[in-house]
Amino acid sequence: MIKIIYIMENGKILANKIKNILDYHFYDNNIFTSKNLEIEGNEKGFIFIMASGIVLRKYLDQIKINNDKTKDGFVIIIDEFGKNIIPILSNHIGGGNYFSNLIGRELNSNVAITTATDVNNKIGIDELATKYFLEMPNKKDILKINKKVLTEKVDLILPNEWKPIKNMVNTYNVNYHDKNYVVIDDNILLNPKKIAVGIGARKNIKSHKVYWAVKKALYLRDIPLWRVDCFATVDVKKDEKGLIETVKTINKELFIFNRQDINEVYSNRNDLAKSDFVYKTIGVYGVAEPVSILGVKKISNNINIDINDIELILRKFKNKGVSIAIAVG
Repeated sequence: MIKIIYIMENGKILANKIKNILDYHFYDNNIFTSKNLEIEGNEKGFIFIMASGIVLRKYLDQIKINNDKTKDGFVIIIDEFGKNIIPILSNHIGGGNYFSNLIGRELNSNVAITTATDVNNKIGIDELATKYFLEMPNKKDILKINKKVLTEKVDLILPNEWKPIKNMVNTYNVNYHDKNYVVIDDNILLNPKKIAVGIGARKNIKSHKVYWAVKKALYLRDIPLWRVDCFATVDVKKDEKGLIETVKTINKELFIFNRQDINEVYSNRNDLAKSDFVYKTIGVYGVAEPVSILGVKKISNNINIDINDIELILRKFKNKGVSIAIAVG
């Protein structure tokens, strides 16, 4: 969860504006006063609407409980009128810069990015891993590469079908190979995580509705279509023409999962959306979220992968008769 914390009445007004922005992008979030905030240690991030000194003195040490920059939640500070936005912790890996820019665009705020790679118009290895959904490099390699790219171009080898992202050619000497992993500076190998899109749909859904629902979902999480590994749905939709045509057009694999497997996911995870109506109709509480999780497990070819370790980066949302969820693992 992203926690939005305020003190004064103007902060409360701004907190609700920020909540609306995060709600539109389907990010789990909630608003707290400074008096009722509890730091649990598993938050995705914190948005403090108050003076920076209060945050630094009162909260920062509690938030950095992991003492590990690859695991900390992000921390963003905003003045109560929303004029200035300052990400101060976990700006790349945790998403501090991303969420600051997302909110800043909507509020027309000044976003003060301070990370060295960004102010030098470069892409650090941690941001590269985040943007491409790669396994995270170790801290030693993050420090090494991010320091190196500030003074010289670093060699980068991508899989053949992948495409460069912003500032890529300004940071790296980009080449391609027929392997399914990324190589940085000759000896740092990063494997891509698997990305699965789960789809549920009304009967006789038109293919264009499925297509645009998928496009919106990928837009919300900044995932290019070529980076998706597979799609997934439930067995009762195996002959749904609009769904099948869409996935065929996209030229990705479509996995069909039976309802027993889906119910097994529900029995092992308590964080999934449930609908009694859907259960009465087809015998499962939902489709998009559990099949996206099963899709990651299937495409990973790892029978030992724990479904609880697979992250739902986009929880189910509905768009004109189509439900979409995205899982990564």
